[in-house]
Amino acid sequence: MPDELDLRHLPAPEPMLRALAAVGELAPGASLVIVAPRLPRPLLMELAQLGFDAEPEAPAADGSVRVRIHHPCDDQAAA
Repeated sequence: MPDELDLRHLPAPEPMLRALAAVGELAPGASLVIVAPRLPRPLLMELAQLGFDAEPEAPAADGSVRVRIHHPCDDQAAA
């Protein structure tokens, strides 16, 4: 799986579906960066409910946002 997933060219709801599929394959302790066409608030809420850590960066000039998603290790999730 690539370290970065560019979702900017996809129509809704494809970016969210592909991002969720990609994070579903992350091993504990692994990270992935997605590039979304704008701040993916619904995705961020879903990731939080699933126990993933997500850190969005400031938007780029074109409005796109990079989000680093981290799958916590089992002992991190329990803390």
